[in-house]
Amino acid sequence: MMLKIYSTTEFQEVEVVWIEISTPEGSFVIQKNHAPSLFLLGEEKEFIYRYRTGKQDIRVLKNGGLLHVTRDQAELFIN
Repeated sequence: MMLKIYSTTEFQEVEVVWIEISTPEGSFVIQKNHAPSLFLLGEEKEFIYRYRTGKQDIRVLKNGGLLHVTRDQAELFIN
């Protein structure tokens, strides 16, 4: 699935196998064909995603964020 990351200083687009998020309701793993959803992400929480190569990246969302998920992509909006 495609992951697009938008912030005031950058835009990044990468293909990922899964995304792990932390919300006020708990942690979730998102993969391709996930039900369309909108998530409010907690401040100072980790946003983890894994590439097809097996490499993982971790971002700490200092001010939280918003994640919009469709069947084949996810868009992360952060400050």
